[in-house]
Amino acid sequence: MIPARASCRCPAKINLGLRICGRREDGYHLIESEMVAVGVGDRLQIAVVPGEAAIELEVSGRAVPAGPENLVYRAADSIMRRFEVSARVEIALEKVIPSGAGLGGGSSDAAATLRILDELLELGAGEGILREIALGLGADVPFFVTGRPALVSGIGEVMSPLASWPDDPLVVAFQGAGLATEKVYAGYDASLTSPQAASNIPDFPRSSGSRLRNDLEEAASRIDPGIKTLKESLRSHGAREVGMSGSGSAVFGFFRDEGSARSCAERLSREGIWAEATRIQENPSPIERVDPGLK
Repeated sequence: MIPARASCRCPAKINLGLRICGRREDGYHLIESEMVAVGVGDRLQIAVVPGEAAIELEVSGRAVPAGPENLVYRAADSIMRRFEVSARVEIALEKVIPSGAGLGGGSSDAAATLRILDELLELGAGEGILREIALGLGADVPFFVTGRPALVSGIGEVMSPLASWPDDPLVVAFQGAGLATEKVYAGYDASLTSPQAASNIPDFPRSSGSRLRNDLEEAASRIDPGIKTLKESLRSHGAREVGMSGSGSAVFGFFRDEGSARSCAERLSREGIWAEATRIQENPSPIERVDPGLK
C-alpha cells in the first residue's frame, strides 16, 4: 500500500421543511423533509498508511468526543470491517458546525469519512453501498453521502432529487443551546401535525410568502424558547423567510442579497451568536487528494 492522504469539507444541512408522517412499530418516526447542504462546515483530513488495522482520531475546534463514540470513528470502523481493510487510518477533524443544532455536523463528518476512505483505499464501493453503510450510522448520513438537494423520507433511507430550491443567500444562526434529538421527538405533539398527506408537499415556493414548516418546531421551542426569539431577530435584520433546521435549535433565514445576509451574520456574531452567511450547495463537496509523500 502506498501512503495516501485526502481532505474534504463536511457541509452543514438545513431542512427547508420537515413533516412527521407517523411511527414504525420499533418507535422510529417516519419523516418527509426537503434537505439541502449549505456552504459552511467542518474540515476532515484522512491519511491511510501501511500497518495493522487501527484508527486514530484527532479533533480540533469544538469539543466533541475523539473515541469510538464519535460518528467519524464509527464510520471508519464500519467501512474497514465491511471490506476487511488492514491499514492504519489517521483522521484529523476540525469542528466548525455546533453540536445539538439540527445541522447534521456529525452525520456530515461520517459521510465524508466513508467517501474519502472509499477513494483512498480504492474499495470501489460506490454510492449505493456507502448509503447502506451510512444508514447504519444515522438517519441523516445517507443524505450527506449523496450531497445533493433531496426530498428525504422514511427514516432517512428514501431519497429523491428536489426539482428546485431557493437560490437566495441565507444566514444560519445558533445561540448555543443544543437540543437532544430524542428529547425533541419525545415532546412532539402529534395533534400539531396536519392531516394532509405528507407526500403532497410541493417543492419549496420561491415566493416571499412561503412557509418553512417544521413539525418539530413547537416541541423544540417548548424546550428552548430562544428559538422563536432568534427567528424574530433574523426577521428584524431583514430575513424574508425564516425556519428551524431539523430538531433544532439552529434557525435560518433567506435574504434578498449577499450584503444583507453578511450584515445580519456580523450583527448576530457581535451579540455572541454563532451565525454564518452562506448559500445552498448543489453538489457534494469535492475530495481533495494529496499526492503520496506530500505533507
